[in-house]
Amino acid sequence: MIIRRYGTKVHSVSLDFDPAAMTEVGFRRDGEQEWSAEDFDGQYDLVREEEIIADATDPVQGKAERDMLDALEERFKEVYAALAEGQVLSVESKPGVDYPRTRYDRSNKGEQDFTYTLDRPLRLGVWAKRG
Repeated sequence: MIIRRYGTKVHSVSLDFDPAAMTEVGFRRDGEQEWSAEDFDGQYDLVREEEIIADATDPVQGKAERDMLDALEERFKEVYAALAEGQVLSVESKPGVDYPRTRYDRSNKGEQDFTYTLDRPLRLGVWAKRG
């Protein structure tokens, strides 16, 4: 399960990596699970943190951004697939503090390619249920 804190609640979420959105690296509450943050902290322990990042280059700006988000999603899914039974994956990056945003550079040599990256890694936490 993928989770994220929203104020005093922890919600299960699904990926929403959309190059057309204002926040391209997004997560949407899916309504499957919800805890109070206090209850979650009382039941789960942080096992480890992971940081993932991606980049992509293409002559077409929109394709470069989509490819970068696809690569980020693939890395995210690799971390998720490696979870042990009973573990959950949490989005630890905080909006307004260290949340990743897409950035691009445009080369001026020969072919004019767009290179998309994140300005900081997406931080993830692996949490395991106590006991």
